[in-house]
Amino acid sequence: MASIHSKLFAFFLRLIGKKHFLKTLLATGRQNFYSSPEPTTKVYKFCIVDKRLVNGHPVFTLQSRAGRGRKHILYLHGGAYVQRFTSHHWSFMTELVAATHCTISAPDYPLAPDFTFEDTFNMILALYKELLEKVAKEDLIVMGDSSGGGLALALCQLLVKEQLPQPGQLILLSPWLDISLSNPEIHEIVTEDPFMGLEGLLQAGRIYAGNAPLDHYLLSPIYGSFKGLEHISVFVGTREILVADARKLKKMIDPEDVQFIYVEYPGMVHDWMLINLPESKQARQQIISIIETGGL
Repeated sequence: MASIHSKLFAFFLRLIGKKHFLKTLLATGRQNFYSSPEPTTKVYKFCIVDKRLVNGHPVFTLQSRAGRGRKHILYLHGGAYVQRFTSHHWSFMTELVAATHCTISAPDYPLAPDFTFEDTFNMILALYKELLEKVAKEDLIVMGDSSGGGLALALCQLLVKEQLPQPGQLILLSPWLDISLSNPEIHEIVTEDPFMGLEGLLQAGRIYAGNAPLDHYLLSPIYGSFKGLEHISVFVGTREILVADARKLKKMIDPEDVQFIYVEYPGMVHDWMLINLPESKQARQQIISIIETGGL
């Protein structure tokens, strides 16, 4: 049962009309109005931060000031493929570094409308290849939230085609798995979701796709192949429209081929694990456990 804090948060989101924000921001060209493209002060307090360019785009590397562990996370942030990092992303990544002493590589990857998915994957694949030269595959983790979750799954599908090693873990947080949002079960959930609006998401997805069909696996990995993938963990809430495709993914995965962990949180909204609710802390502890041990 959802905590009173999470119920109040969902009520607040509905009160301010959060699910209409993306549509409004896209219409005015202010989609990054709430973004924090550079690490916040909190990040520098707990982490050593390095910034470099890959394919002309920034990549931030976060390392613990208290020591460096073996695990290395490639973190792909959400934002409907049109928005950059937010302060919630930086806070979440900092907590992971502090708790596990992992290193995080966080790319400020190409976004629509200036770029399309081809540009994004060119950059992300180049970065992944760089990391493979430095990090053992079993210590490499690919993690993403929202659109970054879809990007993370699609990247691992691309790795199979490119005959490159899979990461030790693939962790998907409230992943956007189908940019067409064509799953009919979405319409049964949309009235319960106080965070995500269909119109804004569809518009963002079409811009990101360019001229490609929306069911291309690099855009909508739910339509891709899962053969060759190894370890996948999914966290999703029941009050977000993206739970429909997360459930679809669960049915499509063959547990004999893929080690699959699926965690569905009752009453939670999109990306709840990034904020400060009782259920957020619980989910983060489970994510930390997967990073450290590979299981819950």
